[in-house]
Amino acid sequence: MSESIQQDEVHKVAKLFEQMGASTEQARVMSSQLLKRAEQIAQERNISKVEALQSLLKQVVEARQGS
Repeated sequence: MSESIQQDEVHKVAKLFEQMGASTEQARVMSSQLLKRAEQIAQERNISKVEALQSLLKQVVEARQGS
């Protein structure tokens, strides 16, 4: 995957974290980590990165809501 696509993904996911109250730097770090984990899960479970990312983001939102 090209560097610009990866940076675009990081930026988009970071915006979600910022909307949840994270600082810009925190959001960028969390976004990078989440995307890296999504890639790992996608390979482990033989699913798409999008599916893995969706699952992880759902967990983040649920945790934030205290579910």
